[in-house]
Amino acid sequence: MRPASILLTAILLLFCAITVSTADDLVIRNVTVIDVSNGGRATNDIDNAVIVIQDGKISAVDPAAEIEIPDGFEVLDAQGGFAVPGLIDCFAALNHQAQANAYLAMGVTTIVGVESTRRGPLDMDSDPSPDIRLLGEVGYEAAPLAELLATVEAEKANGADLLLAMYRIDPTQMQDVVDRSHELGMPVIGELARTKYVDAAIIGVDAFVHTTRYSLGLAPDELRQGVDAEPFSDDLGSAKWRYYQMLPELAADTEAVRNYGSAIAAGGVALLPTLSLGYLDRPGHGNPWDGPVAAIIDPRDIHWPADAVTGEHSYDTDKAEAYRTIAMAEIALDSGYFEAGCTYLAGSGADVWGTMPGISLHHELEALVEVGHSPRQAMATATSNPAEVFGWNELGKIAPDMKADLVILGSDPRADIRNLKDVRQTVLAGRVLDRADLLEPRPLEDGQLISRSPMTIPAELLDADGAPLKKNAWLNKVDIDDMVYISDGLRVAGHIIKPKTPGPHPCIIYNRGGNREFGANAPLRVALRLARFASWGYVVVASQYRGNGGGTEGIEEFGGAEVADVLNLIPLLESLDKEADAERIGMIGFSRGGLMTYLALAGTDRMRAAAIVAGVTDSRFTIEDRPDMETFVYAELIPDYSNVKEEALTARSPIEWPERLCPTTPILLLHGTADWRVHPTESMRMAEALFELQRPYRFIMYEGADHGISEYRTEAYGEIRHWLNRYVRDVEELPNLEPHGP
Repeated sequence: MRPASILLTAILLLFCAITVSTADDLVIRNVTVIDVSNGGRATNDIDNAVIVIQDGKISAVDPAAEIEIPDGFEVLDAQGGFAVPGLIDCFAALNHQAQANAYLAMGVTTIVGVESTRRGPLDMDSDPSPDIRLLGEVGYEAAPLAELLATVEAEKANGADLLLAMYRIDPTQMQDVVDRSHELGMPVIGELARTKYVDAAIIGVDAFVHTTRYSLGLAPDELRQGVDAEPFSDDLGSAKWRYYQMLPELAADTEAVRNYGSAIAAGGVALLPTLSLGYLDRPGHGNPWDGPVAAIIDPRDIHWPADAVTGEHSYDTDKAEAYRTIAMAEIALDSGYFEAGCTYLAGSGADVWGTMPGISLHHELEALVEVGHSPRQAMATATSNPAEVFGWNELGKIAPDMKADLVILGSDPRADIRNLKDVRQTVLAGRVLDRADLLEPRPLEDGQLISRSPMTIPAELLDADGAPLKKNAWLNKVDIDDMVYISDGLRVAGHIIKPKTPGPHPCIIYNRGGNREFGANAPLRVALRLARFASWGYVVVASQYRGNGGGTEGIEEFGGAEVADVLNLIPLLESLDKEADAERIGMIGFSRGGLMTYLALAGTDRMRAAAIVAGVTDSRFTIEDRPDMETFVYAELIPDYSNVKEEALTARSPIEWPERLCPTTPILLLHGTADWRVHPTESMRMAEALFELQRPYRFIMYEGADHGISEYRTEAYGEIRHWLNRYVRDVEELPNLEPHGP
């Protein structure tokens, strides 16, 4: 086991683009080609073979004595190694380049890509990357058949390659959902409750996922219905957990298990158990953080990661015993299903419950051997079986006309499935990837979206049925997500709010006021203010600034380094190209967020317009007007404040340098005359400075209005909307600022 300090250093770094062979023509010689066809029952291996690759495909595979190596081809000497098809992980997440590297370094060249609250968003732009076959979803919520079929078609239109049919599809709807998905070329994976698994197998579902789910057919209907109601409950007293606690009892009835397995096998459906989810809960497991590939995986990306030193989950005693019971029962259940003739597919489930990209697929294969597969049959579950089940005719074999995805190993996996981890080279569509390059550290890019999950709408904004109250009707028009993104290498919390209508939409960067947790974008503010802005037809992104709002990395400086957290929302918007039009971005700032807006406008010309409400413009005047701001904010947040006070205050006083503000960004200034937090003269003086510079601006004072202009909120929001629509949405030309007219 490596020292913890080395691991902690390594996991702070991620990865760069990888050196690959760029030759179109490649020969691999001195290699044993392992046959994994026919479910791993065939044994037509080729010793001392030559593999010829042209234009990313295999053109020939023959014994060396029967083939002449073509002239002009790059030659890779496998030095007596073993070749297997590139591995397919049939249920996995990939969030960024580091994880792509981890998969490839462990021989995984294709994944069925899964997005979820716990797994985070799929990164489709890593290079190099396993081929991502996108898994769409239908039926998590009950719906009429027409709506379910519309969802199937929408998932296909959004690029889905397969479809996950979920809990609340009624048995009367399942046939139509499966048929439509197949018509569109999407195999169907079932994670069911209302439709029984044996019935779904007859209907034509292609695979079932998770042992704990597809074993529901052995449980009483009451518990199946309870799982339908709360499929992801962590309450050990829930129906889901009462069912889970029955698993050992169900597994003990070996005759019932075999009969159930026979019924599933007769339907022709494959099983995708994701046993690796229980790897850390089974006795005798290793430490997943051991080994060079683990060093490129960041535990912050893993849901419930194992402790880096002990390799164990940090569960309390009751939870540890509950999960251990499940993990052992799963092995027993799948042993019965395999004995009954079920076909298996390998999926890691990464990256939840401590599973890790690339690494955990090998844990899955080890578990499948424990279930009863031979090493060769286990390899088939990650190669030829998924290719056959899902109709991927170009994958799963090393044979002519196949895509040239393959793995060169230093040890024989036929003798021990653990030897499959001894990867020397991964060949991706004919390109030889250098494993050392795959493991080379590089920081994540600024603006990288790390996680994104739906925000819970505060209950006081909803009626008894969970729908938004009429006065908050704009909530029906938008989706609100919590997010974490990268800024200066730090993980910063924030929000993304987008219209439900198809994009790409113009964008707003919203800058919050306050400091630390005071003024943070709590769910109520996000729903009442930011969601309203988004309902105008904008994608709204907002940062909590480093170290705030649930983020634990970095410390804000009240207008210092965290300005980067605002500017790094620009590349984030660029990455959301299907939702956001990053050529049309505006900015809104309230109070301290106004200061952040001025600071951002001094660093970018990308904002087509800005609106600032009660913004701070003169930090010296602020601390004269409110001495508490110096004592409890400036002195506490600005590094080395007592020694750098004058420079720090100048840097945070845009009134002293208005000429640095982007000259092509029109600014709307709004302020209330009864504002005690930020004196109204701060906006008055900025308006005068912008006038002297002949910059495009509009200045509105609201008589008797407070800091948030609450007395005139509807009117003020109308002004902001009109301003952004002119210059951001409609890209209106700037007005003529030279004196003119009759």
